Amino acid sequence: VHYVGVAKDAGNALASAASSTGIDPDDLKDVTVAWADLPKTARKPALQAAWKAWLGAVGYAPEGNTAVAASTPAEKAPSKPNAAIQSQEDAAKEAAAIADDVVSTEAIDKLCKDGFVILDDVLPTHVLTTCLTSANALHRSKKIVNVGQEGRDDSIAVLRSDDLPAEGTAFGGLSPCARMLLAVPVALRARFAEREGSSPGGAESMVVGGELPRETFARLATATAPDRLMLANYPGDGARYVTHLDNDPTDPGHSEGEPGLRACDRAVTVILYLNPNWEEAHGGCLRVQME
Repeated sequence: VHYVGVAKDAGNALASAASSTGIDPDDLKDVTVAWADLPKTARKPALQAAWKAWLGAVGYAPEGNTAVAASTPAEKAPSKPNAAIQSQEDAAKEAAAIADDVVSTEAIDKLCKDGFVILDDVLPTHVLTTCLTSANALHRSKKIVNVGQEGRDDSIAVLRSDDLPAEGTAFGGLSPCARMLLAVPVALRARFAEREGSSPGGAESMVVGGELPRETFARLATATAPDRLMLANYPGDGARYVTHLDNDPTDPGHSEGEPGLRACDRAVTVILYLNPNWEEAHGGCLRVQME
C-alpha cells in the first residue's frame, strides 16, 4: 500500500508511488486505487480514519505489504476480554487525538473572544453517517422521548459516559462520536496549560485581539467531561428550544442536583450536529444570543 496524499499533480505522484514498488508494470494484474473525498480542512485523524475504512472494506492487506507484515515480530494473541479492553483503549486514544487536533489554539482564542466557535468537518463522513443511523434506530425504538419541558420541543435520550453502546450493535454508531465529545475537556485543559505557560503573567495577562475574557479562559483549566451526554431530536415543523442559558445564575435550580451535573458546573457546551447535507434553507439554525 502506498499513500499518495493530496497534490495538484496527483497523477504523477501516483505513477511515482507505483514505480517505487520495483514491480514490472506487466506483472501488475490487480491494482486498486482508493480515493477518499475529504474536505479541504481534513486533518490527520480524518485521513487515518478514511484509510482504515478502506482497508476494512478491502478485507485484506495487499500482497505488496505481506513482506512488511512478515518482518514484524508476532505477538501472542490476547484473550477475548483483553482484546475488547484493548479495542476500547485504542478507540479512546483515537478520539482523544481528534479532539486534541480540533481544539486548536485558534479555536480557543475565538471561543474566549466571541463566546462561541464553529468547527467544520470535525469527524469523517462515514463516522457521522454511522452515528446518525444509530441515532435513528434509537428514535425508532422509542428510547428518545419528549421530557415535556416548557419551551423545548425536542425529544432526548441520555447516554452514560461509562456505559456507551458496544460498537457493532444497533446503537453502537453513537459511541465514536460520544468518545470524541468526552475527550474535548482534556483538550481544553491542554490548551489552557500551553497558553498560560507561554504568558509571563499567566491567565491574568492573556490578551487575544484585545482583552481576553479572563473568566472564560480560566474556566477551561478545570473543564471535565460530564457523566452523561444528551442526544436530542428536533422533529421539524417549527420545533425549537427557546432562548436559554446552560449556566444561568438566576435559575432557582442553578446549584441543585448531583455535583458535576448541576447547571452551575457547566463551563463549555459542545454540540455535534448530525444533519447530512444541511443547508440554511432547511431551518434549524443555531442562534447565539450575545446580549
